Amino acid sequence: MTDSALALTQARHAAEPVSFELPWGTLRGVAWGNPCGHPMVALHGWLDNAYSFLPLAAEFLNSPLAQDNHLIALDLAGHGRSDHRPLGNYYPFIDYVYDIWHIAAQQQWSQLSLIGHSMGGYITTLYAALAPEQVQSLVTIEAFGLITEATERTVQQLRASFDSRWQQQFKRQPVYPDWEKAVMARTLAGDLSRELSALLVERGIAQTDDGWRFLADGQLRLRSPLRMTPAQVEEILQHIQCPYTTVVASAGEIEVKQALLQWQNFVPHLKQVDLTGGHHVHMEQPNAIIRAILPMFRSLPN
Repeated sequence: MTDSALALTQARHAAEPVSFELPWGTLRGVAWGNPCGHPMVALHGWLDNAYSFLPLAAEFLNSPLAQDNHLIALDLAGHGRSDHRPLGNYYPFIDYVYDIWHIAAQQQWSQLSLIGHSMGGYITTLYAALAPEQVQSLVTIEAFGLITEATERTVQQLRASFDSRWQQQFKRQPVYPDWEKAVMARTLAGDLSRELSALLVERGIAQTDDGWRFLADGQLRLRSPLRMTPAQVEEILQHIQCPYTTVVASAGEIEVKQALLQWQNFVPHLKQVDLTGGHHVHMEQPNAIIRAILPMFRSLPN
């Protein structure tokens, strides 16, 4: 067994299940480190799950961060082992942010840190702007600003959303004859290696009478009805006060690089870390992520 495989196995065994009861259902996840320590809430990307952070957790456990911090990786609503939202709900983006707001209030976290990949990064960005007195530090990975739409495309966006909502009712969830076929499908769908895809499949699939099915709610694939405008994003970014590190992958999403060119001046204290890798660079280079954020955590007040 390689060192990285051994570290992943150890992180898997060390993971403590966590769950949070919300008015609509249960959010579940896994946690590592000091349960009484500073909460570091990690949010994954669209159609991923909490095991997106398993490689990072392996490095976290071997770093000084594990002594005083509690790394909590959540499955967002409709993803992984978390409940689906009730029938008739179409996963508006803002509700993901409120779920974290609700958990923080419920757990009485007066201070917390946020780590978000892709969609999780957009969620943490908005949260940090809404609760600047509460968020001690922010790390976004392959995400900066928010996904926007021009005002003149409002009607077009709404029509596309309604059409996707209508079409979804006629779609059937794929069934895979065995686990390996599901891993292959996940590998072909993204920029991940077979080994890293298998981590996401491990937490994101279930065996049924007729085969293997992914747990993610099909409603997650619907188009958003409304998006914020660039001017709204500018206003949001100016409210982020905490130390903020954003990680950009060399072969990641071009939209992230464009967003930085457009809006980085609205966060003058922003630190950008460039790494070699793809959109899931936090799974490919978890050690580099930990090295990048260690100085930020060392500078925080105790």
